[in-house]
Amino acid sequence: MAIGIDTFDLSMTSPDTGRYLTANFYTVDGVTNADGSLRQLSIGQLVMAICLNRASKLETDIIALMEEMNTTSAQLKALTEIETEVLKWPDELKEAGSSARSLNNYNVSSDNAAYPGVTYKTALVDMGVIANGIRYVRISGNPDSDDIMYDDFITQLESKMDEKNTFSQQKMIELQSLTNKRDQSYDMISNVLKSLNTTIIGNINNM
Repeated sequence: MAIGIDTFDLSMTSPDTGRYLTANFYTVDGVTNADGSLRQLSIGQLVMAICLNRASKLETDIIALMEEMNTTSAQLKALTEIETEVLKWPDELKEAGSSARSLNNYNVSSDNAAYPGVTYKTALVDMGVIANGIRYVRISGNPDSDDIMYDDFITQLESKMDEKNTFSQQKMIELQSLTNKRDQSYDMISNVLKSLNTTIIGNINNM
């Protein structure tokens, strides 16, 4: 947050020079009072204004981070759902006498926030689990250009799940850090308010 110094016209002239007098005042990006400056604020009020602005920025960062974490959580949910289904395929294909199954024939649950009702292939390509040209998971036989062998698919799927889990853990630490900084800003505001209140009461008692 940038703190600067500006000047304003006092609408008074110097008795010595006859020129208009000016005075300096503090400016803080994004923080102003009714007349567009901070010149009427005390040091305590200035500190409180800075802390409020910082807390507001941190709140915005926290909300954005939580939205990112929600997206990752929905992606993990989709990957878990896909893995649960795909783990059934070897036995089902063996029983049916088939060797491959299309990823376009299965859809993520409609209530998934990241991929509501989209095909497995669309979700997996978007998350970078498989290349765009892959359509089939092959259990046996020689793979074609649009196939991925079952064991390779499971390995890539679980690798992506591990990546998303690690990402979530890192973002959780980052969220805790931002939350602590926001709380510190509010604590400082509270302390400044208490100090200002004590000063005001002291001045009243001395009148």
